[in-house]
Amino acid sequence: MFRTILVHVDSLAASNARTRLAIDLALKFDATLIGFTAALPRLPLELYDAALGTAAIGPDYGDIDRTELEAEFATSRETFTAATNAAGVKSGWREAFSPPSIAIAGAATAADLVVLGSGERSQLGNLSGPSADDVLLRIGRPVLVVPAAYVGTDLGTIVVAWKNTPESQRALSDAVPFMKAAAKIVIFSIQEGDEADPSLADAAGFLSRHGIAATTEIRRRGRATVEDEVLDFATRQQAGLIVAGAYGHARLREWVFGGVTRGLLSRSPVPCLFSH
Repeated sequence: MFRTILVHVDSLAASNARTRLAIDLALKFDATLIGFTAALPRLPLELYDAALGTAAIGPDYGDIDRTELEAEFATSRETFTAATNAAGVKSGWREAFSPPSIAIAGAATAADLVVLGSGERSQLGNLSGPSADDVLLRIGRPVLVVPAAYVGTDLGTIVVAWKNTPESQRALSDAVPFMKAAAKIVIFSIQEGDEADPSLADAAGFLSRHGIAATTEIRRRGRATVEDEVLDFATRQQAGLIVAGAYGHARLREWVFGGVTRGLLSRSPVPCLFSH
């Protein structure tokens, strides 16, 4: 059960929809909702010029920008607090002047579930928002990634993108609280070879012992990518949530993700619950 949910809050429009979903989940699970924001000063163009020896910036720039960030943090905190108070949700607030992905990874210790926007999917990310793929590889908590255009709160039907790996096994287990309230659950697998995956029955049996009824579906691998197959199936099922293992690893300082995870992060129209 999720007792504490951490949601990333910022000044962008997508934050409001993400917060509404997190509030709805907190109410369903009787959980405490922690709003979290983090950012670093936005470096001016002059700083990059200074690095080349062509210009210099004033010593007080950092103080000025920190003041602006503090004002942004205060606005985000007020918006979050007003929304949680109106909903009657137990809540808390945290903020950090730190790289967002790193700060959220550290704060995730306090939470059972982390809710993020899809964010910027790049190696460097940005200074004011976390990179979802970066966070996924840094933490040991399930991450609910909410698309920027998402406006709903009812997760309804759940599709599990299944492959018998440690990541999928962990995701299936982490998704149990969601599944207990779901209208329908389908465990979906892409068949690569001639023989069906026997672990599908084990996955369904695992859920059954948690009092959760799930059906299984197998689609033979065609020319489409696995992520295309998953998204097509989820759309046909009118799914409100996709559950998947996050496949990737750190190689030196570069985050490397598999195609399925990358495709779902960038293209899913509905929230995805990832576990790594």
